[in-house]
Amino acid sequence: MIYQGKQQLNAKMADGKLSFYRDKFSEYSDKLRLARRTQRGYVFLRLASFLIMIFLPLLFAGTSISIAISVFLAMLAVFLFLVHRFGIQERKVKYFSALLGVNCEEIEALRGNLDSFDSGSRYEDPDHRYSPDLDLFGENSMFHYMNRCCTVPGMDMLADFLKEPATDAQEIKRRQKGIKELAAKLEFCQHFIATGRMYGDSSGDRINLIKYVNTPSHFTRNRSLVMVSRVLPALTAGTLLLAAAGILPFYLVLILFCVQLGITGLLFRKTAEVHDKVTRSLGTLKKYGKLLRIIHDTELDAPLLKSIQRYLRTEGTPPSGHIAKLARIVDAFDNRLNFIAFTVLNGLLLWDVNCVLMLERWNRRNRKKLAVWLGSIAKMDAFISMAIFFFNNTDFVFPQPDDSGPVLRAGSLGHPLIPAGERVCNDLTIEDSGCFVIVTGANMAGKSTFLRTAGIALVLAMAGAPVCAADFRFRITDLYTSMRTSDSLSKHESYFYAELKRLKHLIETIAGGRQVFVLLDEILKGTNTTDKQKGSVALLGRMLGLGATGIIATHDLSLTSLENEYPGRIMNRCFEVDIDGDRISFDYRLREGVTRKMNALLLMEQMGLLPGKTPGPDQNLPGA
Repeated sequence: MIYQGKQQLNAKMADGKLSFYRDKFSEYSDKLRLARRTQRGYVFLRLASFLIMIFLPLLFAGTSISIAISVFLAMLAVFLFLVHRFGIQERKVKYFSALLGVNCEEIEALRGNLDSFDSGSRYEDPDHRYSPDLDLFGENSMFHYMNRCCTVPGMDMLADFLKEPATDAQEIKRRQKGIKELAAKLEFCQHFIATGRMYGDSSGDRINLIKYVNTPSHFTRNRSLVMVSRVLPALTAGTLLLAAAGILPFYLVLILFCVQLGITGLLFRKTAEVHDKVTRSLGTLKKYGKLLRIIHDTELDAPLLKSIQRYLRTEGTPPSGHIAKLARIVDAFDNRLNFIAFTVLNGLLLWDVNCVLMLERWNRRNRKKLAVWLGSIAKMDAFISMAIFFFNNTDFVFPQPDDSGPVLRAGSLGHPLIPAGERVCNDLTIEDSGCFVIVTGANMAGKSTFLRTAGIALVLAMAGAPVCAADFRFRITDLYTSMRTSDSLSKHESYFYAELKRLKHLIETIAGGRQVFVLLDEILKGTNTTDKQKGSVALLGRMLGLGATGIIATHDLSLTSLENEYPGRIMNRCFEVDIDGDRISFDYRLREGVTRKMNALLLMEQMGLLPGKTPGPDQNLPGA
């Protein structure tokens, strides 16, 4: 049935969300303007202090060298302070720019423009048991609509939630509570996303970092090298001080300087390999450190969110501190990229060797924890995406998993990717296992969309996300679909054979004793009419015998006679079409019974494929 009142409510809610994001956009625009104005002030002050630092001591040089040096040192301190403040202000500008972008993107998303978000096309898997049929990944997909992740691990986690939903009712309820709390803390969510967007992130950087962290230590195992790395820099520093005091000759400093450069040269290739692995991850490290700090410092109440925090709130230095330390080591290691810094630092402090030793000591203490920390970030990132999905659709309902209840009972069930003003919602009930709904209807009447609506609702429900419905109760089950099977030239498989392989896997899964919910759209399309009818009846009987449950959409009306053969287990439903002369209209309402009207021939006439009517250039045909 259609819920006109619900559609009007959806429109009002959408307008309310749009006003919210516009207000935030205006707020952060003002803050960004102020931050940029302050930043320009620091640019002027920094330049002025530098010029004063250079020229003012010259005025005192002829009078008193000590005064000139004192003035220079004082202005140097002022200059360094202003450089520090400029850096802070620069980060504020980036932060408010990121927040501005977050709210601008949400405004565009509410208007239907998802171009700013990752579509998740890399997660497409043609062999997955349901994702290609339900449009979970790719342009204008469910993932594209939901994704707000600011980290690659977060997107991976969100994709896993959709492809491999939870199988435990308690876990689903824990996720729901966490998502509700995050949706009520949207400023925290936007703070997390904006902070993440201030720094670069790629799967390659993360993989390189994890590979290096899990690489066995080599430098720290060489005790002689560890001792040399401590003794030589200390000896060089002491000799330098004594030489400056005139106690030792300066050439001793040069000897030690050259010795350390020689050791650096001998180990250059090995230290360069380590540097190449970690330097690309510097932005990623800074990003992860900031995000860990945000999670650590925020008060959260939901058990799921507290469980994420529990791994981060340990005694001593928090994980964010360990990650920040690693970032500082890598940042220091990057000094080797400057020739002068490389020569001076390695000649005096054996810099490269000591940086590698610090990295290996960090690895030894934290390598086993890093995966847990990254997992905490990924989970929070994914749940924030689901929370914003709920915030933008607060009329959606959180489903109730119940293994003793109906297999599926949905009130006012709609497709979340169809705009609220165009969406038609229907009721659907399947009380017991081993039951099938057969849906018939004319072309473009809404059969395939209805199957995808039910499938996406089950995926979201088992992922812990809200569902586009007024009420939704379900049993946890394995979802399988066969709606878009295609042939494969590379595998030398015909369309029909590819479909049979998919159905074979489905039957094997059901026969294994697992609870399976099946969505089939016009099965056995690739064969003749007689074999298709006989095969469809036999396949449906086999699935019923194995206890499967599901929905089948078909143009084959002979299947609907099975309602008499399997009373209470087969239910006929249909979508009707209204044909008035050569005009075709659809209401997309699900009805009981079997369809009475077909429209294929009329559509073919309207398209000019059959004698009768030639389509004009402005003729409008109904959409699919």
